[in-house]
Amino acid sequence: MRLFAAIRLSPAAEDALVYAQDILRRAGRGSFPRREMLHLTLAFLGEVEDIAPAEAAVAALRGTGPFPLTLEGVGRFGDTWWAGIRENPALEALALGLQADLRRRGFFLETRPWRPHITLVRRYRPKGEPPALTLPPVTMEVRQVVLLESLRREGRAVYETRYGVKL
Repeated sequence: MRLFAAIRLSPAAEDALVYAQDILRRAGRGSFPRREMLHLTLAFLGEVEDIAPAEAAVAALRGTGPFPLTLEGVGRFGDTWWAGIRENPALEALALGLQADLRRRGFFLETRPWRPHITLVRRYRPKGEPPALTLPPVTMEVRQVVLLESLRREGRAVYETRYGVKL
């Protein structure tokens, strides 16, 4: 199974991101993740046969306590547009600690520095000048980390929660 650890977003955060996607959609074309697919990836595990070590790493986060997370701003990696995350020591500690634990348990993760973001659109092609897009701050509380499996159903990508833990 293709697996990753993530934070699901609050309805208010999703609303703000869908609004930003609508602006981009009116000004161009691309591959826009559906509302239910929006998330903040903490660690991409890739193809996993035994989910138990990943569950154990996520379970170790239990009791670390919820923390606020603020979405803010928009950026690009080439033709991929994303929503930014305000600097957040609690988020960084959670993600980097989880990644280190996953590596100790035998997972091979990306070696690039982790940059928290939420993908708004991939392969974006504006019709003219790219739109001037801003994302006002939206704050939510992170209360859970989940393991999501990436699947294809009826030709569409879907994410199914395989495991989750309350912080």
